[in-house]
Amino acid sequence: MVLTGRARFLVTTLAALLLMLTLTQATRPPAPVPGALDLSGTAAQERLHLPQAASVRLRSNGFVHMASLAVTLNRKTGPQTDRQALAIQAVNAAYRAFPGLAGVDVAVFDAGKYLGFASRTSPPLLTLSVPAGDRRTFARALKAGTYPRVWPGAPSAVMPPQAPAPVISLLRPVWRGPAGQQAVALTFDDAPHPLYTPLLLDLLRRYDVPATFFVIGQNAERYPYFVQDMVRAGHQVGNHTYSHAPLTPLNEAEVRSELARTSRLLRRLTGQDITVFRPPGGGLSQTVLRAAAANQLRTVMWSHDAADYLNPDAQGLEAAFAGTLHPGQITLLHDKVESTVSALPAMIQEARARQYVFKTVDGLLNPEPARRLVGQQPGAATP
Repeated sequence: MVLTGRARFLVTTLAALLLMLTLTQATRPPAPVPGALDLSGTAAQERLHLPQAASVRLRSNGFVHMASLAVTLNRKTGPQTDRQALAIQAVNAAYRAFPGLAGVDVAVFDAGKYLGFASRTSPPLLTLSVPAGDRRTFARALKAGTYPRVWPGAPSAVMPPQAPAPVISLLRPVWRGPAGQQAVALTFDDAPHPLYTPLLLDLLRRYDVPATFFVIGQNAERYPYFVQDMVRAGHQVGNHTYSHAPLTPLNEAEVRSELARTSRLLRRLTGQDITVFRPPGGGLSQTVLRAAAANQLRTVMWSHDAADYLNPDAQGLEAAFAGTLHPGQITLLHDKVESTVSALPAMIQEARARQYVFKTVDGLLNPEPARRLVGQQPGAATP
């Protein structure tokens, strides 16, 4: 067919317009990631274009954005490959929907028993963490059984052990460090959390601050890779019981069991000899102290309670920290509170402006580094 001059002109113009449109879309920067977003049910499914999505949460620490997704699978007894395939879909859906993310964590739940992300009675069937740098390679490694940031999954890389520190008195709780040290220890209870822990770790890395995370055993089982991230970054890991149950109503054998189970798990994950313990809610008794001592754990309390669990605003947390700052301070924080993430940079800057240094709890209380078991090697959590 021979085109007339006018037809050729129209075809050429249309082709040029299509090319310009394609180039514009290809070079257009991705839409900014929301600083905070909480979607569930149909809203989450529509945003991710993923019918199995139960919820999606996004948070930022001012530098990076992280996402945490819950997805549901209808067949609990289905093969592990089904869970992995759904987790891969969810990770890819999150990165498509929010291209600027620094990391995505996915938890796969049994649809028939899903009671909400934070429910302790409906644990996930699988959890998976994919930093942006692993986005292109994680699926192949996951299918091959070599991807380390998955639970249940393959053993993680070995971290070298360190020599043990000296034995100390364990039957008295510690409330603060030596008054002669211009130092402060930041401690975070209830770790790890799949959304807030990576944001905190990123901030601590940027400001070069060591901290102590008191870890719940159940959380460590479900998110072992975040516990290992803490140790690799130079932070200390402490025992916060296995189930986070109040300890004072329990007998000594029951408390010992809670603590022993958690310490065994954390040693297996990290290679560290776990040296410190904090009771949930600060519940102290002689029974609790004896059980901790029997597990070679020093009971560590605090000299500054930030009360972040009451959800104050970041400015309130910053002012309270500045107003109470004292030598040997042990500050109680939580790793699942949004205002804590927001307030942390200002707290660090305030302490450093007043010539304070940051230490782990063991670093504050001992001149030696945190103890490790010689020859102990970390591995994967037991499902």
